[in-house]
Amino acid sequence: MRAVLDASAAIEIALDGKAARQLFEVLDGAEEVIAPELLIAELVNTVWKYQQFGQLDLAQCDLALAFAVGLVDRLVSHAEIYREAFAMSRAHRSRAAYDMFYLALARREDAALLTLDAALKKAALREGIRVA
Repeated sequence: MRAVLDASAAIEIALDGKAARQLFEVLDGAEEVIAPELLIAELVNTVWKYQQFGQLDLAQCDLALAFAVGLVDRLVSHAEIYREAFAMSRAHRSRAAYDMFYLALARREDAALLTLDAALKKAALREGIRVA
């Protein structure tokens, strides 16, 4: 099984949250972990917020970012999937268009989506995409 990792799941693992063990087990069992390049921007934004609000110091931020990015075997260029992401964003008007990059990639690669975002899970299931 291939798995598409989104930022919510990657951060949960990197910061050893409540669902980290379960999520990591799914990744560990995957033959390949993939993500759109967007993952890195979302990770940086999330870790920056943790640092700004005093929840992580700079060393912890660096470690969390490196660990989260290291969970991915292959990053996929947006140039490869933007058309599918745009089509899906038109179909899912209530979702942010950038979230559709994860769904487009999962559909293209016949991969399961690994996310903690309940609304994104719901959108994936409506698209016939497996959710791990």
